[in-house]
Amino acid sequence: MVIAPVKGKINIKYILCLLVLICFNNTYAINIIEKNEISPVIFENINIPLSLLNISGIPFTSFHVLNDIQRARSQKQIMDLCQRVDSTYKKLNWGKSPCISAPWKYDYVSENGNPLIYWDFISDSLDEDQKKNITVVLGGVHPDELTPIHLAFQFAEALQKNPELYANSHVIVAPLVNPDGFFTNPPKRTNANGVDLNRNFPTATWNKYAYQVWLKSKQKDRRKFPGYFANSEQGTRFQADLLEKFHPDKVISIHAPLAFLDLDYEIPQLLSIRKLTDQQKKARNLAELLSRSAGNYKIKDLGIYPGSLGNYAGNERIIPTITLEMSSSNPKFVKKFWNDFSPGLFKAIKYEFKKHQFADIGNSNTDNQ
Repeated sequence: MVIAPVKGKINIKYILCLLVLICFNNTYAINIIEKNEISPVIFENINIPLSLLNISGIPFTSFHVLNDIQRARSQKQIMDLCQRVDSTYKKLNWGKSPCISAPWKYDYVSENGNPLIYWDFISDSLDEDQKKNITVVLGGVHPDELTPIHLAFQFAEALQKNPELYANSHVIVAPLVNPDGFFTNPPKRTNANGVDLNRNFPTATWNKYAYQVWLKSKQKDRRKFPGYFANSEQGTRFQADLLEKFHPDKVISIHAPLAFLDLDYEIPQLLSIRKLTDQQKKARNLAELLSRSAGNYKIKDLGIYPGSLGNYAGNERIIPTITLEMSSSNPKFVKKFWNDFSPGLFKAIKYEFKKHQFADIGNSNTDNQ
C-alpha cells in the first residue's frame, strides 16, 4: 500500500512531531524523577492506549518514550499528593504520613486533579478459591471525618509491611476517596463541587427521590447535597469502578462519628419478613465479628439513602457492605481507634464467602431468624 504524501504545513508539523518524539528518550523520564526527588518506590503507571499503537508511520519506540514520560508524571502526581497528605498529617499532630509506604496507583483524578489512589494487596501464591475472597476498604469519603483517613492509611501501611496479614485474601484499599475535601482548610465533607459522594451513586431511586430527600429531610443541608445528576462526580465513579473491576465479596467503608456498625445487604425491610439466607447469615456474622473485636461495638440498621454506597453496593448489587462508624472525628483519638478496630479489620479480610452471593437468595420467604 502506498500512502500519498501530505502537502503543506501539515507535513512539516508531522515531521517535527516525529523528531521531538524520537529525540526524547528514557533519560528524560529518569531526569524528571531525579529532579523531583521522587521515591524509588515503584508505582503503577497508566499505559498508553493500545489503539495508539496502530497509527501508521509513527515509530513504535516513540510510544515507549511517551510511556516513560507518562509514568514519570503519574509518579510525580502521586508524590505530590503524598506530600500534601504528609503536610496535613503534621498539622493534625499525626506525625509522618503512611502515604508513601504503599506503591499506589490510580485510574481517576479528582475535580481538582488529585489522584484517587488505591492499591490491591494480593499474594502470588493464592489458589483460585482464595482469590475470590476479595475485600474493598474505603476511607476519606467524608474528609471532615478525620479519623477514618488515618485508620485507612495505617491499615494499608500494615498490609504493606506484613504480607502475612493478607496471605489468604485479596484486599483493595482506597484510603482517600475525596482528597479535595481533605485539603481544604478546614477539611470538609463534600468534594470540590460541593457534592456528598455518599449520596451521588446512581441507585434505582436516585432520579425520583435523591433531590427530594435532600430538600425535605435534610433542610437543604449543603454538606449532604447529592449533586444535580447521579454519578456526576469523579469520586463516585472511582468507587463504583473498584466494585466493577474487582468484584469484591465485601466492602468496608470507614466513617465517623456515629459510633456503630451498619450492615447493608439487600433491602432491610425484607430481613424482617422472611428467613435469612445462608449468605445473609454470613454477612451478619461478619458484622458481629467486627463488633466483638471492638468490644461488642453497637450494630445498628441506619437505613438507606438514594445514592448511598450501602444502597448501591449492598442492596442493589448484593455485596455485603459494612459502614464502620467510629465514635469521633477528633484527630486525638487515632491511636485508640487503631487499637480498637484494626484487629477486626484484619479478621474481616480473611472472612470468606465461599459460595456465590446469589446462590440462595430467595430460597425461603417465611420465618424470620
